[in-house]
Amino acid sequence: MALTDYEKFWDEISKVEEIDYDDEKINRLLRFKAIQHHLSGVRKILDVGAATGAFSIPLARMGFDVVHLDLSDEMIKAAKDKAINLPNISFTKQDATCLDIFEDNEFDLVLCFDGAISFSGHKAGNVISEICRVGKKVILSVSSKSCMTATWLNYSLTKLNRIHPSVKDMMETGYFNKDNYDDAEELTSIAELKSYDVGELRDVLDKNGMNVLECRSIGSLTHLYLIHLYRQNTADDVHEKINAISANEDFLEICNYYDKFVMPNGMGSFRRAGIFAVAEKS
Repeated sequence: MALTDYEKFWDEISKVEEIDYDDEKINRLLRFKAIQHHLSGVRKILDVGAATGAFSIPLARMGFDVVHLDLSDEMIKAAKDKAINLPNISFTKQDATCLDIFEDNEFDLVLCFDGAISFSGHKAGNVISEICRVGKKVILSVSSKSCMTATWLNYSLTKLNRIHPSVKDMMETGYFNKDNYDDAEELTSIAELKSYDVGELRDVLDKNGMNVLECRSIGSLTHLYLIHLYRQNTADDVHEKINAISANEDFLEICNYYDKFVMPNGMGSFRRAGIFAVAEKS
C-alpha cells in the first residue's frame, strides 16, 4: 500500500523529532509536569500522535497501560526501539481524525499534542471530537494563532519579500491551506494547518461536552527569553544555554506560573504547540 503524502511528511519529521531546537525541551517538560498533576485515578492512557514516545514510554515505565498511536511507521519504529521489555505499551498505526477502533470513554486519559490536531487542517475539529469521545479526560496542545501569524509573516517576508495574503488569513481564521493560493509552494512545505487562540479552543472543547479545567498558553516566557538570548549569543550558545536552564526546577516553576497567571493568552512556545488545555467529561 502506497504511503500518503501526509504519512511521508511525518516519516521525514521523525528524523529530527528527538532533536530539541530552541525552547522545545522546556515545552515538553512543562507538558509532562502538567500531565503528572492529572494522573490520579488513571489506569489506561491513549497517546494520539505519540511520535517517538516522549510521553507514552515514560508513562508506561510508570506502570500505566498505554496505547501509543501514530500515523507514521518511522515514528512508531523509533518508539518501539525504546520500549523493549515494556509489556504494558502497545503500538497502533491510525489516522487521528478517525479513532473508530476505540469505544466511547475507553481511556481514562487521552493525550494529543502538537501536530496531530494542528496539521490535520480542516479536519482538526474531527481529531478533537474523537479524543473527547474516547477519553474521560483529555490533555492536548495546539498551534497558537498569535505565534503562527508571526511565523507566516516571517515566511512571507523572508521567502517572497512581501506580505502574502495567507498572513492575514492565519491572523483572522487560524487556517492555512496551500491549495487556496497560487504561489504558496514558494512559501512553505506545509500543506495545511489550523491554529487556535485560547477562547476558540475552549469553545471547541465545550461543544464536545467537556468541562475545561485549564486552557492557556504554554511556553510564552521562554519564547520571549529566546529573543534576549539570540541578541547576546551565537546560535550554538543559545542552544546550550536554553537546554541547560531547562534542568533547573525553579526555572520551570517560573515558566509555569507565567503561563497560568501572567500571560495565559500569550503566544506560547517559539517551537512546539503553544496553546495547552486539560478537560474532562462533564
